[in-house]
Amino acid sequence: MTDERQPQVEIVGESALEWMPHPRFSGIRMKQLITSAQNPHASVSRVQVPPGSVIGWHNHGAQVETIYVISGAGLLTLGERESRFAAGEIVAVPAAMQHTLRNEGPEVVELLCLFTPPTV
Repeated sequence: MTDERQPQVEIVGESALEWMPHPRFSGIRMKQLITSAQNPHASVSRVQVPPGSVIGWHNHGAQVETIYVISGAGLLTLGERESRFAAGEIVAVPAAMQHTLRNEGPEVVELLCLFTPPTV
């Protein structure tokens, strides 16, 4: 007889998760939606960038960061290239690429960030 147990699958209700301060960037808040414990191939975060705030220069050594802009607008700098962004746009930032994001608009920028492989 074969063991046909199904893997544990958890539906995550975002409203049950608390906003936390970003561990590296002052004034930035985040929710860790999916970690490597739920998905060994990716992690997912929701990030809020208030008006005038900056996610400073950084890179993710081994992860591709896919960023979907839920709301707001601003400036994303990838290496030497500056690009304006707005709600409904998406970008994949290659692993190890230096990047920074600035909210230059009047409303909070909300991002959905997918990391492959996972950061945590």
